[in-house]
Amino acid sequence: MAGRNASDNLKIGLIGAGMIAGAHSAAYKNIPGVRLAAVWDADASRAQKIAAQHGAKVCASREELLGNVDVADICLPTPFHLENIRAAAAAGLPVICEKPLGRTLADCDAAIEACTKAKVPLLVGHVVRFFPEYSALRDIIQGGQIGEPAVIHLRRVVCSPGPAGAWYWNFEASGGCVFDTAIHDLDWVLWTLGRPASVYGLGHRDPANTRDYALLTLQWSSGIIAHLQSSWSHDGFATSFEAAGSEGLVEYDMEDAVPLKVAKIGAGAGGGGKVVPESPLAKSPYQAEIEHFIRVIREEEKARITPGEAREAVELALACLEAVADRKVVKLGKSKGSRPKATEKKKVKLGAEHPE
Repeated sequence: MAGRNASDNLKIGLIGAGMIAGAHSAAYKNIPGVRLAAVWDADASRAQKIAAQHGAKVCASREELLGNVDVADICLPTPFHLENIRAAAAAGLPVICEKPLGRTLADCDAAIEACTKAKVPLLVGHVVRFFPEYSALRDIIQGGQIGEPAVIHLRRVVCSPGPAGAWYWNFEASGGCVFDTAIHDLDWVLWTLGRPASVYGLGHRDPANTRDYALLTLQWSSGIIAHLQSSWSHDGFATSFEAAGSEGLVEYDMEDAVPLKVAKIGAGAGGGGKVVPESPLAKSPYQAEIEHFIRVIREEEKARITPGEAREAVELALACLEAVADRKVVKLGKSKGSRPKATEKKKVKLGAEHPE
């Protein structure tokens, strides 16, 4: 945004005022020269609650918001991402959008096309890339500290994100725990190991009793295997990982590392519960993510995640859903997404599916 808002006083417009909007709005409050200027949500009371905390204006329509801000931040359910990305891009605004980019590849392609045509940034909130533990694990694997990676286990389990009848339990809308929750870990393995050759999965879904659970197995042509556990059937929230290689093992469990966990119940119809790990000793990954996005918008650095990579995470999640539904191995073809080239520092052979 050099020339228009490369300096201070960047005005943010928040489209959607649910749980994740609270994390985003809190982050803006801590960035100099940035302020949350406007909020719009179909539920005006939710918009008013966030706006009051930040001295922002509650807008009566999306169009009103887009005409009074410099950046659009989309924090809506997945099915509404595309139409709002298109509207923001048409208004010439940089777009921040929560993951996943879209529910279908067609939606992802249309969103990318709209922002490319308008020549505005499209920044997708795959926040796990900003968790220091997951970034460190990637560095350890790519730096060869555990030798040739062999088996990786990733676990991400959470309570039901909403009551029966909430939009999360409309599988066509949300994609369930695989598409909305495991996609964090799917993006991480793509970021770390590149594209797998095949996926397989098993799962159990019971919307009436708010239960969804899946076990996924990903395999690379080099022989690396990753096991992913995803759940909307647990009490609370927990993540862990373990990576074994030819020369060592690296482990992480948030239960051993996070001194504070806050479980919040979403307000309003269809608003579910989300549990966000917090630590009074460290910067929130959401804060780090939003700060990075602002620097990208100000053309101070390149985006850590490209729209093509966000699309690839959706593509992999869709393959996992197919594998779970049909109980079969799904092979992945060549990627259409953009992925950075491997650096010379890498000492580990990550397989033919990892683009060089």
